Amino acid sequence: MGWKDYFYFTRTERNGIIVLVILIILIILLPFIYQFFYPVKVYDFSEFDRKVDRYEQMLAEYREARTAIEASYDKETASRSSLILNLQPFDPNSLGREEFMEMGLPERIAGNIINYRNAGGSFRFKEDLKRIYSINDGLYYRLENYIDLPSREDQITREDEQRETRRFATDTTSRVTFQPRWADVLIDMNRADSTEWQQIRGIGPVFSRRITTYRDLLGGFYSTSQLMEVFGMDSTRYEQIKPHIFLSDSLELMRININSADFATLIRHPYLDRNQVNSILRMRDRHGNYNSVEEILRSELIDEAIYQRIAPYLTISD
Repeated sequence: MGWKDYFYFTRTERNGIIVLVILIILIILLPFIYQFFYPVKVYDFSEFDRKVDRYEQMLAEYREARTAIEASYDKETASRSSLILNLQPFDPNSLGREEFMEMGLPERIAGNIINYRNAGGSFRFKEDLKRIYSINDGLYYRLENYIDLPSREDQITREDEQRETRRFATDTTSRVTFQPRWADVLIDMNRADSTEWQQIRGIGPVFSRRITTYRDLLGGFYSTSQLMEVFGMDSTRYEQIKPHIFLSDSLELMRININSADFATLIRHPYLDRNQVNSILRMRDRHGNYNSVEEILRSELIDEAIYQRIAPYLTISD
């Protein structure tokens, strides 16, 4: 069999080969034919890219602004925590802008309080002062003991006490058995904690905490009559409490060394205001260390009455 026999195809085979070649050609040409009838769409992403760039720019600006605000807030918070306040009992419903500023509050906070009142707002309880923008928890805590308003807890305690009084006033049996609970109570004013103070009739959780807080501010009590200085104390309640309290002679008061104390240390004491503290410090700077506590009487701002109140809390040595 010759080599030509290998290339011999029958009619059927030749037809099959032709069909196969045509199919191969069509398969090769099909993508080009498809693109001719269905051209590829070219999308313009330039607008999308611009929006993405704008979004990233806005995001960067937002992060920068947020960082600046947080830094400003931290700075303002630190500033408020280091404020030197000249605090005295005050009613936020009646003080003017200048009076708030004289207490040491920044003009911004004083303005916010005035604006709140001008808009029809009022302060019924101490906690209402927290509604004022820029008064954070730290600043409110420093103001709390000087706000001449009841707290919400005081109101609840007062209502409970009134209900209790009415109950015992109408229930003779309960009144007879109730009295011995208080008859033998006797506590040391400078050693008792808030729980012990509550053993005395007429003193609830809020008032006991108020007494111990004021005692810590003073540095201890040296007279039972100092209880009259606690916010909310009146002569009726004091006379009721007086038989159940005493002062231990062995307990030392916390004294401030006027030869080394700075402004912040002295101003924290409730018996001294800003001007009196400045006067004490100026005399020390001009004349040197004090030789006795009595020498503060040389200040025109400290009279005999003030001296008698503050002297037990002062010393000239460590």
